[in-house]
Amino acid sequence: MMPPAVTVTVDVEDLRPTPDLPERVVEMTHRVLDLLAETGHRASVFMVGELAERRPNLVRRAAAEGHEVGLHSWRHVPIPTQSPDEFDHDLRRGRALLQDLSGQAVEGYRAPMMSLVPASAWAIPLVTEAGFTYSSSVLPGPSPLYGWPGLPRRPFRWAGGPIELPCPLVRLPGIDLPYLGGTYLRLLPSALRRLGLRRADPDEVLWAYCHPWEFDPDEAFHPHDHIGMLASRIAWLRRSRWSARSGVCSPTRWPDRSASQWPTWTPTRFRSSIPPGVPTWGLQRAGPMGG
Repeated sequence: MMPPAVTVTVDVEDLRPTPDLPERVVEMTHRVLDLLAETGHRASVFMVGELAERRPNLVRRAAAEGHEVGLHSWRHVPIPTQSPDEFDHDLRRGRALLQDLSGQAVEGYRAPMMSLVPASAWAIPLVTEAGFTYSSSVLPGPSPLYGWPGLPRRPFRWAGGPIELPCPLVRLPGIDLPYLGGTYLRLLPSALRRLGLRRADPDEVLWAYCHPWEFDPDEAFHPHDHIGMLASRIAWLRRSRWSARSGVCSPTRWPDRSASQWPTWTPTRFRSSIPPGVPTWGLQRAGPMGG
């Protein structure tokens, strides 16, 4: 039995705590794009806006090689640390910049650190108003950083907001793990990934995420803002394993949102357009943080 297709996504960000350190993200991003070219993968590449402004050729290359370009916010900071006005301004200028550099209609948004949580629910309508049609910004379970327990684990549309493609989780006794993403995919045993793929429901949208810095075993350790010393240490561990594990995904991209199962929904007609299995989710139905 063939494993289910998994969308490849890459979050491109510069996490140096100071500009005095070497800017390794450019070389590492080109290395990831080289790997994608060698393996025939087409990915969704979410770029931080201020990095795209500084290094526009990263965006141009990704688009020229057939990858979808999405926004990973203007700065790599959690949504709850921003005001609504600041967030809205950053969304709009980031999308405009990426569209200009890529020549694409930029439809996808991903929050830094999956930081779309109950405390930042005010951001949901702003994502749609800025022109995005989908988001992949929530981890629908408990997390030591940012999570939103109680959300659906299948694609849904926010009431008054975009389509949401939640981070895939595998349920184990007492814990839910984002088994296809970043540190988890790099550190956890392959048996757990295989278990998650076997248990995945057919209507889940499976996606893996990685970061160019995870392909850089030679980078000196430094703490990352917003996640603390322990999480920074974990993010730095066992990066040399990543290239060996990066071939776990089938060469696919996000589902075709122009297809019949992904109609263009508007606030006045989305209920009659929603196909079976893709519900609308109102904020009043979401579980509390940590619940």
